Amino acid sequence: MQDARQSPRLSVNCPVSFVIENVAGTGTIYNLSERGCAIESDVAVPQEGYASLTITIPGMPDQLVVELARVCWMTRREFGLEFRVITRSARKRIERYLFRSQAA
Repeated sequence: MQDARQSPRLSVNCPVSFVIENVAGTGTIYNLSERGCAIESDVAVPQEGYASLTITIPGMPDQLVVELARVCWMTRREFGLEFRVITRSARKRIERYLFRSQAA
């Protein structure tokens, strides 16, 4: 199966809080790109739907908000999101973090 992602993801460890439809929870982003992420969480989330996220990126003083993301896949403890609505400044902060992490 071919990977359909437009942007490569980088392994990370970022705390995240989310709301997907009417389900709120917390978890850990374990891979991240400028267009999406994968999250591990003990919270059972819907197989389909839309989310909002608040991400804590190590080394950044302010949390990052993704206003709207689409659930792309899920397993028992993990799910993937595609970012749909995110400010330009938030996307740039993700890009800078990924660039610094790749260079390290």
